Amino acid sequence: MIYDVAILGGGVVGCAILNKLTRINKNCVLIEKNSDVSTETSKANSGIVHAGFDAKPGTKKAILNVRGSRLMPKLCQELQVELVNNGALVIGNDKKVVEELYNRGVQNGVEGLEILDRQKLIKILPTITENITCGLLAKTSSIVSPYKLSIALAEEAVLNGATIVFNFETSNFKKIDDYYELFDGKTKILAKKIVLACGGEHNEIAKVLNTQTYDIKYRRGEYYLLDKNSVDLGGYTIFPLPTKESKGVLVSPTVHGNVIVGPTSILCDNNLTITTEEGLSDIASKASAMLSNVNLRKNIRVFSGVRTLVGDDFVIEKDSINPDVINVTGICSPGLSASPAIAEEVVKLLGFDLIETKKMIRRKECPKIANLSQSELNKLIKKDKNFGKIVCRCEMVSMAEIIDAINSPLKPISLDGIKRRTRAGMGRCQSGFCFMKVMELIAKERNISIDEVTKDNSNSRIIVGNIK
Repeated sequence: MIYDVAILGGGVVGCAILNKLTRINKNCVLIEKNSDVSTETSKANSGIVHAGFDAKPGTKKAILNVRGSRLMPKLCQELQVELVNNGALVIGNDKKVVEELYNRGVQNGVEGLEILDRQKLIKILPTITENITCGLLAKTSSIVSPYKLSIALAEEAVLNGATIVFNFETSNFKKIDDYYELFDGKTKILAKKIVLACGGEHNEIAKVLNTQTYDIKYRRGEYYLLDKNSVDLGGYTIFPLPTKESKGVLVSPTVHGNVIVGPTSILCDNNLTITTEEGLSDIASKASAMLSNVNLRKNIRVFSGVRTLVGDDFVIEKDSINPDVINVTGICSPGLSASPAIAEEVVKLLGFDLIETKKMIRRKECPKIANLSQSELNKLIKKDKNFGKIVCRCEMVSMAEIIDAINSPLKPISLDGIKRRTRAGMGRCQSGFCFMKVMELIAKERNISIDEVTKDNSNSRIIVGNIK
């Protein structure tokens, strides 16, 4: 089969591109080197759908952020992904900077912006520290699960005919007539057009394809993840005044009720996702400078992600060497917010119309028993007794939900793949009690040996051999 388009990279942007191309009835394949989508930068994301006041007017970041944030509510509704319009507050003690952000937002077309003095801030956020004198309220800011969004975009595409190939590392590339052959040493994939949406590994793939490389910089962002209901934020995402390097250390609720604190912005040499004592101390200092009630002793996990930068703006363009290749790189913040709009830009660069001509089969979310009343749960259990068998007690995840996830369109084979779909293992014990049961269910449903079940990608085996 010769695909219309092959997309390299299974982050939120690659998945959004695949989804959009499927909706306009193109025959597409997404190629991912790992065993699931959203296993790198997209999973370690703040999960903020930014309003769009921060980016410099006229840039791709500004235009696509605002467009993407407007597309996101309808898209999430169609995908059955939870999106919470919680609003954001940028707080500090420099009114001039706040006014600059407000004016920039107005130029970018952001609605619902309001400058607040300290008295108004205290009314809606009583825990601000004494040094906070002013702020900007952005009513259109929202939160979403970045990995859940990526998975849902990919699942819907697969349900409607798209192909996803995992564990594929492109090692050879050649042109044959009017199409191209991608090869990993075992499998050949044929496509007329190529989209490179592979984040920090863009240059490595570009060298194989003999296409354009960029001066890529990496910044590591470390985070705390706090237990549920650990900080009262009034529902808002709280930002400091931004710097040239980043939007700063934020404190925000997640769609699942936890609180995320971070990230740092540390220039680094590669994609190494480590956490450091220095970075975590920096987060603690900056968070406590904004709010008096951030209790980091409620932490249940620390993690980090690496963002990719190419200059000051997104790169979304035809390759200068091979016009059949579209380069999508440097997609740092607000990349998640902009992802639906980035997909539209790529479709236009490929020469296709944006009108969605395919009647889509919509994905359906398995009921989450943690969200149900007792009577609703009892009805489910009558249909399937596995809804009454609790596997993850921290997050109240049933066996039925895990079995449904294992057999979902992308068919995850790892603990983290199930975690991202069901939240089994995301609670305060961080899978200390449920991981073995989840492994057993994966092995049984996929008819594989339990030692083939990994933590995440193929190089993360949990069981390596017998001790007897």
